[in-house]
Amino acid sequence: MAQATAPAVGSDSETVLYLSNEAGWNQPWAVSRRGGPARCLWATEERVGAILPSPTGPEAILAQDRGGDEHFQLALLPLEGRRSPPRLRTATAGAIHVPGAWDPDGRRFYFTSNTRDPRYFDLYALDVRDDGPAPRLLEEDGWLDVLDARDDRLLLARRRSNLDTELVVRDPTGLSVRNPHAGEVTVLGAALGARGEVYAAANPGRERTALLRLRSGSANPEILREYAGDVELIRAEPTAEKILLTVNREGFSDTYLVDPATGEDRPLPSGPKGVIGSMRWCPDGAGYVYELSHAEGSEIYYRAADTGKERRLASAARPLPGHALEPLRGSFRSSDRLTIPYWEYAGPGGGSRGTLIHLHGGPESQARPGFVPLFQWLAQEGWRVIVPNVRGSTGYGRTFVHLDDGRRRPDAIRDVRELAEALLRTGRARGGRIVLAGGSYGGFLVLAALTSYPELFAAGIDIVGISNLLTFLAQTGPWRRRFREAEYGSLDGDQEFLREISPLFRADRIRAPLFVVHGRSDPRVPFAEAEQIVATLRERGRPVEFLEYADEGHGLHRRAHLVEMWTRALEFLDRYVPPPPPT
Repeated sequence: MAQATAPAVGSDSETVLYLSNEAGWNQPWAVSRRGGPARCLWATEERVGAILPSPTGPEAILAQDRGGDEHFQLALLPLEGRRSPPRLRTATAGAIHVPGAWDPDGRRFYFTSNTRDPRYFDLYALDVRDDGPAPRLLEEDGWLDVLDARDDRLLLARRRSNLDTELVVRDPTGLSVRNPHAGEVTVLGAALGARGEVYAAANPGRERTALLRLRSGSANPEILREYAGDVELIRAEPTAEKILLTVNREGFSDTYLVDPATGEDRPLPSGPKGVIGSMRWCPDGAGYVYELSHAEGSEIYYRAADTGKERRLASAARPLPGHALEPLRGSFRSSDRLTIPYWEYAGPGGGSRGTLIHLHGGPESQARPGFVPLFQWLAQEGWRVIVPNVRGSTGYGRTFVHLDDGRRRPDAIRDVRELAEALLRTGRARGGRIVLAGGSYGGFLVLAALTSYPELFAAGIDIVGISNLLTFLAQTGPWRRRFREAEYGSLDGDQEFLREISPLFRADRIRAPLFVVHGRSDPRVPFAEAEQIVATLRERGRPVEFLEYADEGHGLHRRAHLVEMWTRALEFLDRYVPPPPPT
C-alpha cells in the first residue's frame, strides 16, 4: 500500500513535493497545492530520505542512501525543463550527510556531516552554483543538526543525548546558546522568529514540553503556551509573526496557530484523527502542507491559513483489504503501581488466532495511532494486536521516559510479562497463544522476555534486534555509541550488568520458536546481533528461522520485502501457533 510523507512547497508556492513509496520504496513526487494528478520526479532504484525545495528557484535538494545503509548523500534535482536525474553534490563513501535548511537567498544549502570524523557531525554550506566541495563552517566534537535559517541567522541543535539539546544561533557575530542549562532539556522542535528570538518545544524544569520563547541575551525562557500533552513540531510562518505547532495528546496530534504577541491560539483540527509527522508553510504564507498518518493511510494535506479549509493532495493508492480498524486505547497497572498504556487492534474474529504483542524500538520512542498496515493485516487474519508503551517510552513525561535507564532495564522487561498477565486476566489473551514481536530495542525486549519468562510466550519475532549489549555498543555506528551508553550503560563501567541482561548469554532458557529478520547494511544494530542469537539457538537445537536481506538496513523499507517478511512470519506462526480447532 502506497504512503505519502514529508511534504514541502516549492518557491512558486504551488508545487508540493513529497515522498511516495508507490513504486515500493520512497521516490520524489510532486502535485499542485490546488489538487490534480501527481507525478514522479525521478524513478530512482534506491530510496530517497528527504526532498527540500529551494526558496527561490525550481530545484530541490535530495538525500539518498544505498541498500538502507543510512549513508545519505545530497544531490540537486531540477524541477523544470526536460526531466533529468539529480546532480550528486556529496560523494564521501561511508559518511552521513544530514539535510538541514536552505539559505533564504537560495544560493546555499546548510547540512551536517560526519565526513571529518565518523563520531561527530560538523556544519557545512553547499553552494549550489559552485561544483566545488562544500566548505566546513563549524567543527564540533559532538552532533549538530540544522533546524532553521532566516535572514543571516542559522538555528542549530547541539545534541548532547537523545533527550538533551542545546539550541545555538549562528549569525555574523558568532555563536550564542539560547537555552543554556544544567541537567537535561528535551527539545522536540524549534524555529527562528522575526526579531532574533527562537521559539522552541522544550521542557526546562518540567514534565512536558511547552511552547517557549528564547530571547537573545536572556537565560530565562518565556512559556507562551502549555497544553495537556507535549508540544512537538514548530513552524514559523514566512513572516514569523505566527507559530504553527502540533501537540501530542495521548498519541494523537492536535494543531494550533499561535500569535506570540497576544498568546492567542487557534485550533486547526485535521480531517481524520491521526498523527502529523511533518508540516511546511507555503512561501507566500497562504497555507501549509502536512503529512497525516491515520488508520487508513499516510497522506498529504494542504490547509488554507485564512479559512482553515483543507484539501487532500496525495492519498493511499491501494486501499487496505477489509475495513480499517481504529485502535482502542487501553492500559494496565504494573506491580509497582505504574500505569502502562497500550493500543489494541482486533478484527471481526476478536483475536481468535491469538494475541500478538508488538514492542516498539527506541526505547525513546512511542507507539502512536498512525498508519501501520501490519497491525491492520494481522487483525484481519484473526490476531488481536496489542501495542504497548512500556516504561522508557516518550510521550508520557520526563519521569516516565527515564524509568528504564541503565540498571532499571529489568523493570521494562517485567512490564512485558505483566502486560501478558493482565491480558490473560481480562480475556484478551489465552494461555499458549501469546506471541511477542518487535524491532530494534523492541527486538531486544522480545529476546529478553523470552529468556526471562520462557513459559509465558508461544513464539517470538525479532526484527533487527539487539541480542548482546556488549557487542552492540562496541560495534554500533561510532556516532551513536555515546548516546546509547547514556541509555543502557557504558562498556567501561557496566560490563557485568550489560552481560547479565543480554539475552545471548541466557539463550539456553528460550523455549519458544523464534523468527529472526535482519538487514546486512544495518548501521545501528549490527547484522552480527542476529547471526549470534541464531547460531546459539541452532547449536542448542531450538527452533529458529532466519530471514536476511543484503539490500536492507535498520528495518525493511522495500514493500516487497515487508510483504515477504510478514507472509513468512505468518507461515511461521501457523506452524508453531496453529489456528485453534473450530468450535
